[in-house]
Amino acid sequence: MKNKIRIKITLIITVLALGFMVPGYFYLSRSPVLIITDLAFISLYGEARIKQESLVSSFILFRRVRIVLVADDASDEIVRIAITDVSSNPFCVIFPLRFIRGARIYREQNPEIPVVILEGRHGNISTNFVIGSNLSDYYIYKTDINIEFQKAGMAAAAVNMGKNGKIAVFMDPQIQLQATDAFLQGMNFFENPPQALFFNNFIQFSEIPDLSCVVLAGSGVEFLENNEEIPIIFFSWIDPALLPAKTVLLINDSSVAQTIEAVRMVIAGQKEGLLQSKFVSLNKGYIDKKILRKIHK
Repeated sequence: MKNKIRIKITLIITVLALGFMVPGYFYLSRSPVLIITDLAFISLYGEARIKQESLVSSFILFRRVRIVLVADDASDEIVRIAITDVSSNPFCVIFPLRFIRGARIYREQNPEIPVVILEGRHGNISTNFVIGSNLSDYYIYKTDINIEFQKAGMAAAAVNMGKNGKIAVFMDPQIQLQATDAFLQGMNFFENPPQALFFNNFIQFSEIPDLSCVVLAGSGVEFLENNEEIPIIFFSWIDPALLPAKTVLLINDSSVAQTIEAVRMVIAGQKEGLLQSKFVSLNKGYIDKKILRKIHK
Protein backbone atom coordinates (compact mmCIF):
# COMPACT_ATOMS: atom_id res chain seq x y z
CA MET A 1 0.00 0.00 0.00
CA LYS A 2 2.79 2.40 1.00
CA ASN A 3 4.71 1.54 -2.18
CA LYS A 4 1.66 2.38 -4.31
CA ILE A 5 1.33 5.75 -2.56
CA ARG A 6 5.03 6.46 -3.10
CA ILE A 7 4.69 5.57 -6.80
CA LYS A 8 1.69 7.88 -7.18
CA ILE A 9 3.52 10.71 -5.43
CA THR A 10 6.58 10.16 -7.63
CA LEU A 11 4.42 10.20 -10.76
CA ILE A 12 2.70 13.42 -9.68
CA ILE A 13 6.04 15.11 -8.94
CA THR A 14 7.43 13.93 -12.29
CA VAL A 15 4.40 15.24 -14.19
CA LEU A 16 4.60 18.59 -12.39
CA ALA A 17 8.32 18.85 -13.05
CA LEU A 18 7.81 18.11 -16.74
CA GLY A 19 4.98 20.63 -16.79
CA PHE A 20 7.45 23.32 -15.77
CA MET A 21 10.50 22.07 -17.64
CA VAL A 22 9.00 21.55 -21.10
CA PRO A 23 7.55 25.06 -21.47
CA GLY A 24 10.73 26.50 -19.97
CA TYR A 25 12.91 24.62 -22.45
CA PHE A 26 10.64 25.67 -25.32
CA TYR A 27 10.77 29.31 -24.16
CA LEU A 28 14.57 29.38 -23.87
CA SER A 29 15.05 27.59 -27.20
CA ARG A 30 13.04 30.17 -29.15
CA SER A 31 15.02 32.89 -30.91
CA PRO A 32 14.79 36.23 -29.08
CA VAL A 33 13.45 39.60 -30.09
CA LEU A 34 16.16 42.27 -29.97
CA ILE A 35 15.59 46.00 -29.38
CA ILE A 36 18.38 48.44 -30.23
CA THR A 37 18.87 51.38 -27.91
CA ASP A 38 21.56 53.64 -26.49
CA LEU A 39 22.79 54.92 -23.15
CA ALA A 40 20.98 58.25 -23.45
CA PHE A 41 17.64 56.46 -23.80
CA ILE A 42 18.33 54.17 -20.85
CA SER A 43 19.29 57.07 -18.57
CA LEU A 44 16.00 58.88 -19.26
CA TYR A 45 13.71 55.86 -19.55
CA GLY A 46 15.03 54.22 -16.38
CA GLU A 47 17.06 51.02 -16.24
CA ALA A 48 14.74 49.20 -13.83
CA ARG A 49 11.71 50.25 -15.87
CA ILE A 50 13.10 48.97 -19.15
CA LYS A 51 14.02 45.63 -17.55
CA GLN A 52 10.54 45.24 -16.09
CA GLU A 53 8.76 46.09 -19.35
CA SER A 54 11.03 43.79 -21.37
CA LEU A 55 10.24 40.97 -18.94
CA VAL A 56 6.49 41.58 -19.33
CA SER A 57 6.84 41.59 -23.13
CA SER A 58 8.81 38.33 -22.94
CA PHE A 59 6.08 36.72 -20.85
CA ILE A 60 3.26 37.86 -23.17
CA LEU A 61 5.09 36.90 -26.38
CA PHE A 62 6.51 33.72 -24.80
CA ARG A 63 9.81 34.69 -26.35
CA ARG A 64 12.75 36.47 -24.78
CA VAL A 65 12.91 40.21 -25.43
CA ARG A 66 16.46 41.45 -25.07
CA ILE A 67 17.93 44.95 -25.14
CA VAL A 68 20.98 45.61 -27.31
CA LEU A 69 22.70 48.56 -25.68
CA VAL A 70 25.18 50.64 -27.68
CA ALA A 71 27.06 53.84 -26.98
CA ASP A 72 25.35 57.08 -28.04
CA ASP A 73 27.96 57.68 -30.75
CA ALA A 74 28.35 54.03 -31.86
CA SER A 75 29.07 53.55 -35.55
CA ASP A 76 26.72 51.55 -37.77
CA GLU A 77 29.18 48.67 -37.87
CA ILE A 78 29.44 48.64 -34.07
CA VAL A 79 25.65 48.43 -33.89
CA ARG A 80 25.74 45.37 -36.16
CA ILE A 81 28.46 43.72 -34.07
CA ALA A 82 26.56 44.44 -30.83
CA ILE A 83 23.46 42.73 -32.25
CA THR A 84 25.44 39.65 -33.27
CA ASP A 85 27.06 39.45 -29.84
CA VAL A 86 23.63 39.22 -28.20
CA SER A 87 22.18 36.74 -30.70
CA SER A 88 23.42 35.32 -33.98
CA ASN A 89 19.91 34.28 -35.00
CA PRO A 90 17.22 36.55 -33.50
CA PHE A 91 13.54 36.25 -34.38
CA CYS A 92 13.56 39.93 -35.38
CA VAL A 93 15.49 43.10 -34.60
CA ILE A 94 13.68 46.33 -33.72
CA PHE A 95 15.37 49.61 -34.67
CA PRO A 96 14.10 53.06 -33.65
CA LEU A 97 14.30 55.46 -36.59
CA ARG A 98 17.49 57.09 -35.31
CA PHE A 99 19.34 53.81 -35.99
CA ILE A 100 18.14 53.56 -39.57
CA ARG A 101 21.63 53.38 -41.14
CA GLY A 102 22.56 50.56 -38.78
CA ALA A 103 19.33 48.80 -39.76
CA ARG A 104 20.33 48.96 -43.42
CA ILE A 105 23.78 47.49 -42.79
CA TYR A 106 22.37 44.72 -40.60
CA ARG A 107 19.67 43.88 -43.16
CA GLU A 108 22.22 43.65 -45.99
CA GLN A 109 24.28 41.12 -44.04
CA ASN A 110 21.34 39.22 -42.54
CA PRO A 111 18.61 39.20 -45.21
CA GLU A 112 16.80 36.23 -43.61
CA ILE A 113 16.09 38.07 -40.32
CA PRO A 114 13.14 40.50 -40.13
CA VAL A 115 14.32 44.05 -39.54
CA VAL A 116 11.70 46.31 -37.93
CA ILE A 117 11.94 50.10 -38.12
CA LEU A 118 9.79 52.18 -35.79
CA GLU A 119 9.14 55.67 -37.15
CA GLY A 120 7.54 57.07 -34.00
CA ARG A 121 5.03 59.87 -34.44
CA HIS A 122 7.28 62.59 -35.88
CA GLY A 123 9.58 60.56 -38.13
CA ASN A 124 9.37 60.08 -41.88
CA ILE A 125 11.31 57.11 -43.16
CA SER A 126 11.21 58.24 -46.79
CA THR A 127 13.34 61.29 -45.96
CA ASN A 128 15.72 59.40 -43.66
CA PHE A 129 16.43 56.22 -45.58
CA VAL A 130 19.61 55.63 -47.54
CA ILE A 131 19.19 56.07 -51.29
CA GLY A 132 19.16 52.77 -53.14
CA SER A 133 17.59 50.75 -50.32
CA ASN A 134 14.40 48.81 -50.93
CA LEU A 135 11.83 49.73 -48.28
CA SER A 136 9.85 46.56 -49.00
CA ASP A 137 12.68 44.57 -47.39
CA TYR A 138 11.78 46.04 -44.00
CA TYR A 139 8.90 45.98 -41.54
CA ILE A 140 8.01 49.66 -41.09
CA TYR A 141 5.60 50.74 -38.36
CA LYS A 142 4.48 54.22 -37.33
CA THR A 143 2.72 55.47 -34.22
CA ASP A 144 -1.04 55.90 -34.68
CA ILE A 145 -1.43 59.65 -34.25
CA ASN A 146 -5.21 59.60 -34.58
CA ILE A 147 -5.71 57.19 -31.68
CA GLU A 148 -3.13 59.00 -29.52
CA PHE A 149 -4.60 62.45 -29.89
CA GLN A 150 -8.21 61.33 -29.67
CA LYS A 151 -7.46 59.80 -26.29
CA ALA A 152 -5.38 62.82 -25.24
CA GLY A 153 -8.29 65.10 -26.13
CA MET A 154 -10.65 62.93 -24.13
CA ALA A 155 -8.26 62.98 -21.14
CA ALA A 156 -7.76 66.76 -21.31
CA ALA A 157 -11.51 67.37 -21.37
CA ALA A 158 -11.90 64.98 -18.42
CA VAL A 159 -9.27 66.91 -16.42
CA ASN A 160 -11.24 70.08 -17.13
CA MET A 161 -14.61 68.70 -15.97
CA GLY A 162 -16.30 71.11 -13.57
CA LYS A 163 -13.65 73.83 -14.05
CA ASN A 164 -14.87 75.64 -17.18
CA GLY A 165 -11.26 76.31 -18.10
CA LYS A 166 -9.11 76.35 -21.22
CA ILE A 167 -6.62 73.79 -22.55
CA ALA A 168 -3.26 74.69 -24.10
CA VAL A 169 -1.92 72.16 -26.62
CA PHE A 170 1.68 72.33 -27.82
CA MET A 171 2.51 70.09 -30.76
CA ASP A 172 5.11 69.56 -33.45
CA PRO A 173 4.14 71.44 -36.65
CA GLN A 174 4.81 68.28 -38.69
CA ILE A 175 1.73 66.62 -37.24
CA GLN A 176 -0.40 69.63 -36.33
CA LEU A 177 -3.15 69.31 -38.95
CA GLN A 178 -3.82 65.62 -38.35
CA ALA A 179 -3.27 65.79 -34.59
CA THR A 180 -5.51 68.84 -34.09
CA ASP A 181 -8.47 67.18 -35.79
CA ALA A 182 -8.00 64.00 -33.75
CA PHE A 183 -7.62 65.94 -30.49
CA LEU A 184 -10.87 67.85 -31.07
CA GLN A 185 -12.66 64.58 -31.88
CA GLY A 186 -11.57 63.24 -28.50
CA MET A 187 -12.76 66.35 -26.69
CA ASN A 188 -16.13 66.10 -28.41
CA PHE A 189 -16.72 62.87 -26.50
CA PHE A 190 -18.06 65.29 -23.87
CA GLU A 191 -20.99 67.67 -24.18
CA ASN A 192 -19.87 71.31 -24.16
CA PRO A 193 -16.12 70.53 -24.40
CA PRO A 194 -13.66 73.19 -23.18
CA GLN A 195 -11.81 75.57 -25.47
CA ALA A 196 -8.49 74.27 -26.79
CA LEU A 197 -5.72 76.65 -27.90
CA PHE A 198 -3.01 75.20 -30.16
CA PHE A 199 0.65 76.28 -30.33
CA ASN A 200 3.67 75.15 -32.37
CA ASN A 201 6.20 76.43 -29.85
CA PHE A 202 6.46 78.18 -26.50
CA ILE A 203 7.24 81.57 -28.08
CA GLN A 204 3.64 81.77 -29.32
CA PHE A 205 2.31 81.20 -25.81
CA SER A 206 1.27 83.93 -23.40
CA GLU A 207 -0.43 83.71 -20.01
CA ILE A 208 -3.94 82.25 -20.31
CA PRO A 209 -6.57 82.89 -17.59
CA ASP A 210 -8.44 79.81 -16.32
CA LEU A 211 -5.92 77.36 -17.80
CA SER A 212 -6.98 73.92 -16.57
CA CYS A 213 -4.68 71.54 -18.50
CA VAL A 214 -1.64 71.61 -20.79
CA VAL A 215 -0.76 69.02 -23.43
CA LEU A 216 2.89 68.70 -24.50
CA ALA A 217 3.34 66.80 -27.75
CA GLY A 218 6.72 67.51 -29.27
CA SER A 219 7.05 71.18 -28.29
CA GLY A 220 6.41 73.57 -25.41
CA VAL A 221 8.47 71.77 -22.77
CA GLU A 222 9.60 75.22 -21.54
CA PHE A 223 6.16 75.43 -19.94
CA LEU A 224 7.36 73.01 -17.25
CA GLU A 225 9.96 75.42 -15.87
CA ASN A 226 7.65 77.84 -14.03
CA ASN A 227 4.22 76.19 -14.08
CA GLU A 228 4.18 73.36 -11.58
CA GLU A 229 0.52 73.65 -10.57
CA ILE A 230 -1.17 73.00 -13.93
CA PRO A 231 -2.04 69.34 -14.78
CA ILE A 232 0.06 68.03 -17.67
CA ILE A 233 -0.60 65.44 -20.38
CA PHE A 234 2.83 64.56 -21.76
CA PHE A 235 3.66 62.76 -25.01
CA SER A 236 6.98 61.27 -23.92
CA TRP A 237 8.71 58.06 -22.87
CA ILE A 238 10.71 59.72 -20.07
CA ASP A 239 10.76 58.04 -16.64
CA PRO A 240 7.65 59.18 -14.70
CA ALA A 241 9.90 59.79 -11.68
CA LEU A 242 11.54 62.66 -13.60
CA LEU A 243 8.26 64.37 -14.51
CA PRO A 244 6.48 67.25 -12.73
CA ALA A 245 4.23 66.22 -9.87
CA LYS A 246 1.07 67.35 -11.70
CA THR A 247 1.60 65.05 -14.71
CA VAL A 248 -1.63 63.09 -15.11
CA LEU A 249 -1.03 61.08 -18.29
CA LEU A 250 2.12 59.90 -20.03
CA ILE A 251 1.79 58.81 -23.68
CA ASN A 252 4.74 56.56 -24.44
CA ASP A 253 5.54 55.50 -28.03
CA SER A 254 9.04 54.17 -27.35
CA SER A 255 10.28 50.97 -28.97
CA VAL A 256 10.00 49.20 -25.61
CA ALA A 257 6.35 50.20 -25.22
CA GLN A 258 5.45 49.10 -28.77
CA THR A 259 7.38 45.82 -28.87
CA ILE A 260 4.47 43.42 -28.30
CA GLU A 261 2.28 44.88 -31.02
CA ALA A 262 5.21 45.19 -33.44
CA VAL A 263 6.26 41.54 -32.99
CA ARG A 264 2.69 40.35 -33.48
CA MET A 265 2.57 42.27 -36.76
CA VAL A 266 5.83 40.63 -37.86
CA ILE A 267 4.36 37.21 -37.04
CA ALA A 268 1.33 38.10 -39.17
CA GLY A 269 3.62 39.07 -42.06
CA GLN A 270 2.41 42.69 -42.02
CA LYS A 271 5.12 44.86 -43.55
CA GLU A 272 3.52 48.22 -42.75
CA GLY A 273 1.12 49.39 -40.07
CA LEU A 274 0.23 51.66 -37.18
CA LEU A 275 1.17 51.04 -33.55
CA GLN A 276 -0.55 52.34 -30.44
CA SER A 277 1.30 54.05 -27.64
CA LYS A 278 1.26 52.97 -24.03
CA PHE A 279 -0.87 55.24 -21.82
CA VAL A 280 0.48 55.57 -18.28
CA SER A 281 -1.89 57.13 -15.75
CA LEU A 282 -0.39 59.26 -12.97
CA ASN A 283 -2.31 61.20 -10.32
CA LYS A 284 -5.43 59.26 -11.25
CA GLY A 285 -7.75 61.50 -9.24
CA TYR A 286 -7.71 64.07 -12.06
CA ILE A 287 -9.54 61.82 -14.55
CA ASP A 288 -12.80 59.96 -14.00
CA LYS A 289 -12.28 56.19 -13.66
CA LYS A 290 -14.67 55.38 -16.51
CA ILE A 291 -12.77 57.72 -18.82
CA LEU A 292 -9.47 56.17 -17.75
CA ARG A 293 -10.77 52.70 -18.61
CA LYS A 294 -11.83 53.95 -22.03
CA ILE A 295 -8.40 55.53 -22.61
CA HIS A 296 -6.58 52.32 -21.65
CA LYS A 297 -8.95 50.03 -23.56
